[in-house]
Amino acid sequence: MLRKLLLAFGISLFWITISWAVTVQVGSGTSTTSALPIYSCYGYTYSQQIYTQPQINQAGEITAIRFYYSSGSYSSSDDAWTIYMGHTSKSSFASTTDWEPVASLTEVFSGAVTFPATGNWMEITLTTPFNYNNTDNLLIAVDENESGFNCSIYWGSFTSGSNTGIYYRSDGTN
Repeated sequence: MLRKLLLAFGISLFWITISWAVTVQVGSGTSTTSALPIYSCYGYTYSQQIYTQPQINQAGEITAIRFYYSSGSYSSSDDAWTIYMGHTSKSSFASTTDWEPVASLTEVFSGAVTFPATGNWMEITLTTPFNYNNTDNLLIAVDENESGFNCSIYWGSFTSGSNTGIYYRSDGTN
């Protein structure tokens, strides 16, 4: 029996959608972050976030994800994303350079994302669903590929443990 997951994330608050519309919300609260999943104060950003098996606790095919768009304004320089997913045994990152290699991840989306009105979930339908095994932890990587910045986007967030999200940012190097 195949189930699809919709993850609603929240190092940034996050939702997952599983096959027959099972929705899993990871995290809750009213905290915000400007850094994850993208850091709009820089021309280019790349982030990796770990969501643990107990936070998801549901096997299935992930077909869409949502991040909570808390506040701020976005521009066309913020909407070109490539998203990767993978299974990982890591429950945290050992350092700011402890990246999971992109080669070990699966590209699940590449294109323009659509920002909702502030205070709403930004849903991204994956072009390649990801089969989550509910044994390992889930790693989500977001690569924002449009030059320019605006320094005003805030995402819903929660504390999920130490060092569960890392990011790279640069004004000139994608």
